[in-house]
Order: sequence, then C-alpha cells, then structure tokens
Amino acid sequence: MQRASLLSIVAGIGFLIPAVAQTPPGAHECTANQYRVNESVSHAEIKEQRLANAPTDYVNPGQNGSIRVHGWTNADVLVRACVHTAAGTEAEARGLASQVNIANGPGRIEPSGPSVSEESHWDVSYELWVPGVSNLDLKANNGSIAVSDVKGQTRFHTENGSVHLNGVAGDVDGSTTNGSVNIELAGSGWNGRGLRAETTNGSVHLVIPDNFSAQVEASTVNGKLRVDFPVTLSGEIGRNARFQVGTGGPLVEAKTVNGSVTISRKT
Repeated sequence: MQRASLLSIVAGIGFLIPAVAQTPPGAHECTANQYRVNESVSHAEIKEQRLANAPTDYVNPGQNGSIRVHGWTNADVLVRACVHTAAGTEAEARGLASQVNIANGPGRIEPSGPSVSEESHWDVSYELWVPGVSNLDLKANNGSIAVSDVKGQTRFHTENGSVHLNGVAGDVDGSTTNGSVNIELAGSGWNGRGLRAETTNGSVHLVIPDNFSAQVEASTVNGKLRVDFPVTLSGEIGRNARFQVGTGGPLVEAKTVNGSVTISRKT
C-alpha cells in the first residue's frame, strides 16, 4: 500500500515539473564573446529549469539582459538562461555563475545572486518556451524582447532594445523607448482583442499576410510612412495611416515618434 502511494506521488511530481529539461531545437547560443567588463575574465553558461505555467508569467532579466519567448505545445514552462559573469580569474567567474539563481518559482522568472562589485559582475538573458495560450508580463532595461506564437494577454516594455513580435495573438500591448519594432502577423486575421506596439526612437516594420483581416493604424511624428501595397488610406499623408485589410476586425496599431514606418505584405 505504501509503495503504491509513493509511486502516485512521484508520478504526480513528474507530471507537473518534469525532472529532465529537453531544450527544443533552434535555441540561441550562449557565449562570452561579447561580454566584456574592464580587464576581467568573462564566462558564459546555460542554466535550465522547468516550471509549472502560472496565470501570468512575469519575466525580468534585470539591468542587462534580453527576453525571447516561444509558444510550444507542452503544458509547462522551460526557462533557459544564459548567465554571463566576469571576475578576476576563470575560476572566480565560474564560481560566480554557480551562485546565480534563474527563477523564483512559477510565474516569477527573474534572477538573483551575489552583489555586483568592481571585481565581479553578472547578467542573465532569458529564452523561454511557454504553452501556446499564456499570459506574459515582460520587462527589460537594456535588452531586446521577442515573442513568437503565443496567444494571450501580453504586456511588455524595454528601455533600450528592439521588439520582435511574430505570430502573436490575443491582447498585446507594449513599447520600447530606444529601439525598433518589428511585427509579423500570421493567419487569416487577428485572433483576440488587438495589438498596440510603439517606440519613441526607432523604426517600425509591420508585415501583414495576404488574406489577413484587421483594422490597421500606423503613425510617425518625425519620419516617413510607406505602405507597400494598395489600400484606401485616411489620415495625414506621409505621417499616419488608417485602413482596413480584408473584412476588418480588431485594431492592429504600431507607432513611432522618431523613425520611419513600413507596412508590407507577406505573400
């Protein structure tokens, strides 16, 4: 009787949080080549952790670090962190990396570790795989944000970094202060409440598939706007464009203050 109960407990734990993380193909490289802090020795290593999916997955790499999120068919979350460290020696840099934790638990994906000093530094960038229907809250400071194939409520902001959205859906809203915005829509129409993405200093590129249906609004304050396919526009020529593609639908909105806007077709 005890043996059966123990097996049931182990099976339950394995279902919620698998013990072995199998990284999907196409994961990005993690190297120390571009991580330089004064004359310190640089080190980079991958840390992985599987977590149960939360109502909202909050991701924040800290001061310096990027975020990439992919939708997948699994029910849990795979966190793959690239940990960069710099210290006086290789051994010290490796030891510093061993002290960095990459998540606080389900829904709280942010790093923790030793205090940074003149002699030792560390940063984390994240690549995540989440269920295809998930809610995301993504915050970065000096790093890019990329989301692909996720439907849900997505909120995002970075101060200094580009934004890439590919095949997203649901209720998507966010911005960057200094960086470009690249949006590639997918399917036959926007599935969800709508999308709003903007930058203060950077270009915007919106790619719309053939036979896609939505309301589209794009604008720039100091820059040029170009639509690479025939549409009936309303708004100030050369600065903003409002038009319908297909049979219309929810609003897809992309804006910049200082930068150009390009809207093109994906055939």
